[in-house]
Amino acid sequence: MRFPELIPAVFIKRGNRFTAGVKLESGGFTTAYVPTTGRLTGALHPGGRVWLSAAKNLARRTAYNLVLTELENGGYCSVNAVMANYLFNEHTSSGRLGAFQYEVIDKEVTIGRSRLDFRLSTGKETCWVEVKSVTFAQNGMGKFPDAPTARGRRHMEELVTLVAQGDRASAVFIVQREDAHTFGPFDAIDPEFGSVLRTIYKQGVEVHAYRCDVTTSKIEIAEEIPVEL
Repeated sequence: MRFPELIPAVFIKRGNRFTAGVKLESGGFTTAYVPTTGRLTGALHPGGRVWLSAAKNLARRTAYNLVLTELENGGYCSVNAVMANYLFNEHTSSGRLGAFQYEVIDKEVTIGRSRLDFRLSTGKETCWVEVKSVTFAQNGMGKFPDAPTARGRRHMEELVTLVAQGDRASAVFIVQREDAHTFGPFDAIDPEFGSVLRTIYKQGVEVHAYRCDVTTSKIEIAEEIPVEL
């Protein structure tokens, strides 16, 4: 997935959950839209370099979107939560994810009380997939979530129901940074999510995690990484 031409800036402070104050390297201060509900702990820090894209809607209150942050120990983090879904769809469509080889890809399918990200199918075989974006990493481990998520727990529980009905189901975690070589639930932030993830795994839901390569021009899934539950 290639990025549009990005605009360098310096992060000043988070205005609220969806806005960030930044100083453009070309001069001037502005506000950028932050496309995630997460806290971006460890990925966004005052004085750190960030990269923005120009908003397509010129009437919008924020003229820019936050796209990348530069990590304190080097490298980049893609902060757009929806990017994880784009990457999964792109790599599955092109057959680059060995665990998910299917002919038909349906997106955002309503099931029960939730809308799951993907329904993959070939003939009578169906695989349901819920994708989560990971932006936090510590000591080489990507962790999710970085903020409590009741919605995320509900999605995980829906996957168990589908397995009980005879379908395949998987929780997929896309780590949008290069410095994570394993993945695990962030129990210190949301112990209930970790408990749910471990429970559904024991009941037949698969858990996969992937690390990304990230530059200021593109992001792509690099490899599957071990999951530690």
